[in-house]
Amino acid sequence: MFTGVPDAVAFVRRGPLPLVFPKHSFGKSETGVRVPGAIVSMMKQIIVALFLCGSTVVLGADPARATWLSVADKLVTTAPESYDFNWGEGVQMSGLMQVYNRLKEERYADFVEKWAAFHIPKGTDVLLRNTPQAKRQGYCGHWVSGTALVYLYEARQNPEHLRVASEIAGFIRAGATRSPEGAPGHWLGNYQIWVDTLNMTCPLLCRLSKIQNKPEYLDDAANQLLVSARHMQDEKTRLFYHMWDWQFDRRSPVQWGRGNGWVIMSLADTFEYLPKTHPSYKPLKQMTESFVRGLLAVQDGDGVWRTVMTDPESYQECSATTTIAYGLLKLVRLGVLPSRYREPARRAWAAVNERWVSDGVVIGVSAGTSPTEKEPCLTGPLGTYTWGAGTYLMAGSEIDRLR
Repeated sequence: MFTGVPDAVAFVRRGPLPLVFPKHSFGKSETGVRVPGAIVSMMKQIIVALFLCGSTVVLGADPARATWLSVADKLVTTAPESYDFNWGEGVQMSGLMQVYNRLKEERYADFVEKWAAFHIPKGTDVLLRNTPQAKRQGYCGHWVSGTALVYLYEARQNPEHLRVASEIAGFIRAGATRSPEGAPGHWLGNYQIWVDTLNMTCPLLCRLSKIQNKPEYLDDAANQLLVSARHMQDEKTRLFYHMWDWQFDRRSPVQWGRGNGWVIMSLADTFEYLPKTHPSYKPLKQMTESFVRGLLAVQDGDGVWRTVMTDPESYQECSATTTIAYGLLKLVRLGVLPSRYREPARRAWAAVNERWVSDGVVIGVSAGTSPTEKEPCLTGPLGTYTWGAGTYLMAGSEIDRLR
């Protein structure tokens, strides 16, 4: 029977225990006087009601919590040094740090710390591929690992983690190729804005803006989102195209699932630090509201999103679904969106756990996707990738806040 906090802790890890009423517990008082059956029945109903109310407050209503934790637990059994300092790994480590922030289990932060300790001695230029032999110097995919380092710094207060994250942000601010409106290109000498780049820059700049009291970092993140919307948000569907080339003023043809997920994640992570008095708050909120209406218009009945959002024949995809669920839940929590938007995210979370997560592994995730014609998006491989695990852990961290 549910008797207090120890049983609540057990419930969190293994699920509810059955309510059992021993025969000697009801029907007689301590003095041996029989209690009327109606009172016994009422007592049972009260106990059940108290149990259910208590479990709702303490434990929440998400039956997939054990599944969520199994992904984090399996990840920390692998070798941290086997993961690169790249965008997928940065998303994965950021997701694991969000699990740490919920549970405060040190082994999660320990794992990320070992990963950081393996890479930091290489030097920031090497980590960012800002070397003569690098194929794409200044490629933004390496910036997102700086966000994981900021999460780690917040947990462990190691100045080395903050130093490297600050150097990455410094390169974004002063070294990256920028459009005339101030949006960074995808690598040095590249004149394209990709929706992916928002997730590489906005969370890092916003977190550092608070830690280091640099409001210009927050201004930069907000401006990138507004510039991206100006050139990549479709006027009819309100969804985002994958890329816009500012040299030739043209955009790629596909409204890509995970790409739209990167947008809503970046919005949520920016609004976390953006005060209502900021000049970009109102236009960003208006853009977010129309964007979310577009997202919900293409959500499948079973709760998931597809890899080409406007094509009902394209395959359903896990990371598009987890990124959007994360963004919706966080924007509601921050008060940017009304509470009714929790339900679509809950349905998405339930569908992901039902079909794409088993034995601590997240599947159904599309491979890295360039801004191309529609056909490669339809035929790209599905599998298990670091960014799939990372965005799943992030979505779960927001679901866990509802407990």
